[in-house]
Amino acid sequence: MSVTDTKPLEQFISELERSLNAHDAVEYNRYFTHDVSWGNPNGGIVRGLDALHPVHKGFLEGPLRNSKFKYIIERMELVTSDAAYAHVRLTRTSPDGTEVESDERCLYVFVRKQDSWWLCAGHNTRVQPGQNVESNTPH
Repeated sequence: MSVTDTKPLEQFISELERSLNAHDAVEYNRYFTHDVSWGNPNGGIVRGLDALHPVHKGFLEGPLRNSKFKYIIERMELVTSDAAYAHVRLTRTSPDGTEVESDERCLYVFVRKQDSWWLCAGHNTRVQPGQNVESNTPH
């Protein structure tokens, strides 16, 4: 893989989306490193897959069980041949297609180990009104 080839990571994110839409926390979490660090939209941090898995399982089998998810890659960059990040927009809709909650923007950090990509850190942030455009201006 060249340092500019993002296709494997685009496929990776597609697989994450598919797992979310299957409401399968086991499948979704199989892409994460065991020592993953995860920030939630409320400012909390969860460390390790053993702690994160029940959170995802609870949401996907509970309040989000009838939701459909869509990922939109907004920016992706390979930092080295074995490290990358992506800003991904996550939208959630009800089964009838109506948006049920404000969108989230996710920052995912990837590492490549033994020719496979893994999600080693992430953070979900709720998108506030007026914050939908990329900017170089500090807020």
